[in-house]
Amino acid sequence: MKRLDLVYQFIVEQCDEQYRQKGTIVGVPTELVAQTLAIQRSNASSDLNALVKLNKLEKVEGKPVLYKIREALRQEHTAEVTGTVLDQIIGAEQSLKKPLLQAKAAVMYPPFGLHMLLLGETGVGKSMFAGAIFQYAQDTGRLSPHAPFVVFNCADYAHNPQLLLSQLFGVKKGSYTGAERDTAGLVEKADTGILFLDEVHRLPPEGQEMLFYLIDKGAYRALGEAVEERRVRVLIICATTESAESSLLRTFMRRIPMLITLPSIRERTMEERWRLIQSFFKNEAQALHLPVSVSKNALIAFLLYECPNNIGQLKSDIKLSCARAFLEYVGSREKTLTVCSEDLSEYIRRGFVNYKAHRQDIEQIGITGSLIFFPGPGENRTVGNEPAGIYEVLEQKFNTLKEKGLSDQDIQLIMSLEIDVYVKQYMSKFRKNNLEELYKIVDRKVVGMTQEFLQYVQAETGKPFEEKVLFGMSIHIAHALERIRDGKEIVNPHLSEIESSYPEEFALAQHFAKLAEREFSVIIPNDELGFITMFLVLDDPLRQAAPGRVGVIVAMHGNSTATSMVEVVNRLLGEKHAVGYDLPLEQKPEVALEEIICLVKEQDKGQGVLLLVDMGSLVMFGDIIYERTGIAIKTVEMATTPLVLEAARKALLMTSLEEIYYSLTNISPYLGRMYWNSVEFSHRLNEGVIVTACITGRGTAIKLKNILKKSLADYDRPVDILPIEIGGMEDYLRKLNKIRQEKNLLAVVSSIRPQDPSIPYLSTKELLEGKIGTVLQGLQPSVVTVPVLDNIQFMVEVIDEHLNIDGATFIRAYEFFVKRLAANALLLPDDADIGLILHLACTIERLLRGEALDDDGKHSGLAMAGYGESLRVVEQALGVMEETFAVKLPVHECRNIVKLIYLI
Repeated sequence: MKRLDLVYQFIVEQCDEQYRQKGTIVGVPTELVAQTLAIQRSNASSDLNALVKLNKLEKVEGKPVLYKIREALRQEHTAEVTGTVLDQIIGAEQSLKKPLLQAKAAVMYPPFGLHMLLLGETGVGKSMFAGAIFQYAQDTGRLSPHAPFVVFNCADYAHNPQLLLSQLFGVKKGSYTGAERDTAGLVEKADTGILFLDEVHRLPPEGQEMLFYLIDKGAYRALGEAVEERRVRVLIICATTESAESSLLRTFMRRIPMLITLPSIRERTMEERWRLIQSFFKNEAQALHLPVSVSKNALIAFLLYECPNNIGQLKSDIKLSCARAFLEYVGSREKTLTVCSEDLSEYIRRGFVNYKAHRQDIEQIGITGSLIFFPGPGENRTVGNEPAGIYEVLEQKFNTLKEKGLSDQDIQLIMSLEIDVYVKQYMSKFRKNNLEELYKIVDRKVVGMTQEFLQYVQAETGKPFEEKVLFGMSIHIAHALERIRDGKEIVNPHLSEIESSYPEEFALAQHFAKLAEREFSVIIPNDELGFITMFLVLDDPLRQAAPGRVGVIVAMHGNSTATSMVEVVNRLLGEKHAVGYDLPLEQKPEVALEEIICLVKEQDKGQGVLLLVDMGSLVMFGDIIYERTGIAIKTVEMATTPLVLEAARKALLMTSLEEIYYSLTNISPYLGRMYWNSVEFSHRLNEGVIVTACITGRGTAIKLKNILKKSLADYDRPVDILPIEIGGMEDYLRKLNKIRQEKNLLAVVSSIRPQDPSIPYLSTKELLEGKIGTVLQGLQPSVVTVPVLDNIQFMVEVIDEHLNIDGATFIRAYEFFVKRLAANALLLPDDADIGLILHLACTIERLLRGEALDDDGKHSGLAMAGYGESLRVVEQALGVMEETFAVKLPVHECRNIVKLIYLI
């Protein structure tokens, strides 16, 4: 090759690369040409200017002078490289190979091509395919650049045949009333081009005959035209969803020689569907002028869900998911629109149940994390394909809390409480694996040093470590060494507690510092040794010796919701491991609690039980069950079929309870988040803090916080509520002591009593009974209220959930009842409200069902013992409740209330 040709080829390659990366061509300086091709600069300059004179290159004046390929030549070059527009259609070399060959042959057939009939289900892309055929005809010179492409959907006028024919073939003046002038039809407008008739099976019989005449003779008559024929040269493409075996299509097939069948999305490969999904998200990014990040789970759901309306539905569903995500994006300070599982419709999320059957296909595609689609010509970028390091997680939490106005001191307090949770979540991402896979992302020397350190610890303590500890710790250490080399700070907000709580393990971590200095000549700071210590204490060797698997129980409201879901999961997995419990709406929670406790005892095989629930009181059961049985239990709320499927799958793989729980809480888009993600921290933490704590998962603590907020609404002193998760009694006490060192700990609300009696404690039951005032003696209500009004909304929800009466209506009547009592100087005891509400609500429900209420007769003498006036007031106050529900409360119910008032 001549030197001039070498220079030109180099410029073309550089311009292609610039366009691919930046979407534009800047140009190439002479110096780069000379250096890369190893020629004299003067020769390079001479050749470049010669190519400019030959109209192959353009010169861009400036300093330095740049040279680039001429635009017309670039487009021609691009066409040579990429092929025709038909070759660029997704699936051109796979499921669409035959249809594309047919289309090309039809277009190129002399003298003016063959008419085509496109067959396929709704949404397979027939309209898009017809448009691509038209562009191909133009690109190949079979049609002129100015040729028309006319589209007509026969279904639009199927109810009015005359109007349809006039639109298609035109109208002769005077052919019918109102036809005051000649009107050209679409056939005439399509002359020398392509006429695309969609839903052609909706043509009326007379329209079919006129179309066939046009196909056969190349001529037609306008509506009302008797003699004169109009001639056109038009290529007709028809499309229909009708079966090729129908009598209508057999008639078309005799007139139209080229039948092209487009495959449904079910018949296309997984790779093609993946490319379609990428293309549609890229289009949305361009339309929104925003980067669009799509989570791994959302991408998998789009790949696997049933899509009966084919590509058209897939495109529409992707657009809808972006629209839902856009609502969250508006008003936020994020620069990227994020689409996750919660933005998908339920029928799309059901695609997860197909994961087992297509796991190998997913792995071949290589979906390893979220994917970001950029609006410009830039390539998509995968994020999260490697587990985020602990430092990155902590920095993200720190920045989030900082943006919400918390002081550094408050942030350190919050983060130090849950440092062990971060490490658990990090470790839950690792499983046993081949060391060769680990070597792909971590230097062998780092892995070897980690192995040596773990063997040293095992020899010193006799404690074995699972292989996943080696994997997680190796990746973490690689991150740590990189940070140290880059001069980045390592901060461990939990360091002082780690040193005092785990002195033996922290001393062993000093040996790791010696190994790192020996192997990599770096000094490991104590903050990093604190993280190393956490890896040593989080793994529990007792779990390996425990028999059985984690039990999986699904409890949901309804007559067959849970059992149906469990049946699907067990059939998909081929094992009956998960157990379902249905809670009918009329069943009392206390009955359900006792029955679920029995189920938990049956399913516990030494590894604990995972309880998946939908909502309401079921979320609170976990802590109560743990308190009653001592069985390790975790609760996940808002359970779905994919969530239960993943839980049962991991349980069958002998995964620990902790690992299953943390993996599920990362999957589910519905779970409440603990305080470190709370959007409510728009100010510094107040000195007064109430802690809500649970041992069974995040959901219960969040629920307790929400209930507590309602109870505190009438107090004028600002109080913060911090939900925490209990990792064990020592962990529980450590967190509470840490909070007490920094803040005024007003109370702990939990079903688990702290071991320190000096900490004010309120049980979950007492909170529900409205006894929050007993632990808030320093707080004063800002207004005088009737005590029962503290928990109105909560009681409405309880009544609606468990009884067959309207909760809001009942509470309004009860409010009136209490106020009438107060007006007559009759006050209910502070701790009686919740019980009386539930009792009266149940009584009214029984009366509405026609059940008889027995009177034990023990209090029949109350009216004669000086309580007659009080009894009369109670009867009158209950009158509104009786009128509201059209019932009559027995006299003994009034006596019971009087007894309650006077504590008799």
